[in-house]
Amino acid sequence: MFDATGEEQYSPRGKAYLLQVMDQIEDDVELGKEFRRLLFQCSMCGRCEETCASGVDLLKVWHEQRAKAVEMAPEEFEYLEPLKDALANVKNIYGLAEEDRAIYWLDELEDEIPGLENRVYEKGKTAENMIFLGCLMSFRSSQIDVLRSLFKTLEKLEVDYLVMGADENCCGHPLYLMGDEKGTVKLREHNKKVIAAAEAKQVITACPGCLIQLREHHEFENTEALHHTQFFDRLLENPPKYNQTEEFSYHDPCELHRILDIKTEPRSLINKMGIKFREMDLSCCGGGGLLRMTDPNLSDLVIQLRTAKEKVKETTVITACPSCREQLLGQDLETKDIVELLSDSLGGAE
Repeated sequence: MFDATGEEQYSPRGKAYLLQVMDQIEDDVELGKEFRRLLFQCSMCGRCEETCASGVDLLKVWHEQRAKAVEMAPEEFEYLEPLKDALANVKNIYGLAEEDRAIYWLDELEDEIPGLENRVYEKGKTAENMIFLGCLMSFRSSQIDVLRSLFKTLEKLEVDYLVMGADENCCGHPLYLMGDEKGTVKLREHNKKVIAAAEAKQVITACPGCLIQLREHHEFENTEALHHTQFFDRLLENPPKYNQTEEFSYHDPCELHRILDIKTEPRSLINKMGIKFREMDLSCCGGGGLLRMTDPNLSDLVIQLRTAKEKVKETTVITACPSCREQLLGQDLETKDIVELLSDSLGGAE
């Protein structure tokens, strides 16, 4: 945020300073309002914690302060209410009907992938692996190429899997990011029950935000939560080589790399396919932390700065996160999820 704005209050040090003085000047209405606004002008990317010489868990601090801010001044966060209502009523961030979770992508892909409709979970069905798509991948047409490649790859490798479909609730990450732990409970409990009923040993997602919730907060007893790159990297020792004709750059999702500490598997999978790529600086795309909702202009500024700095207009940007993908596509950049490359390598996208 500091790189994008050049203003000290957007830096971790600036916010930490404001936090220190808030107890001394609680009666300063305008400063309090400014501090609460700054808390949500943040992508929660974890870079501050990564660079903190004192080892302070700054992400935890920001989460706690966000919760406190919404509790103290709910009138300043009325713009979050439609999101809360949607998650409470229809269990997705878009406010669309719950039964539509599998409709959009299934209508698009069922003719290409025979039997895909049978992969959608229903009571009584079981599988080794449960695919958790998340809200963005379930409803956004911009993600259909990733879904096509994901399902074709699973079919090509004869993986035993089901997709949660209409029985999937939002993972709760948006509520978690606004500090609303109470609101996440019902969503998590429902997902746990469905995944347990399916007897899934692994739940797989392509969304790092969903994985944070599934791995760190759903508290599964007999199920391991994995990013799709982890799953495929384990499964494939020597995948077919990718027929590379383009120049690639790799954008590392912040939540995947910093928060989940999943650094090796995405690169391992790319390297196994023999793909040559350029590492981009480990820097935020501006798509996380609810920033697209709380300050879309700042979110745009962050990705514009990153695009200009990295000079990626002439390359295809590889990533492994639907939110990052949305940000990159918003800058008219060619982008591919790692599973798209894998599907091409396996011949699944022909």
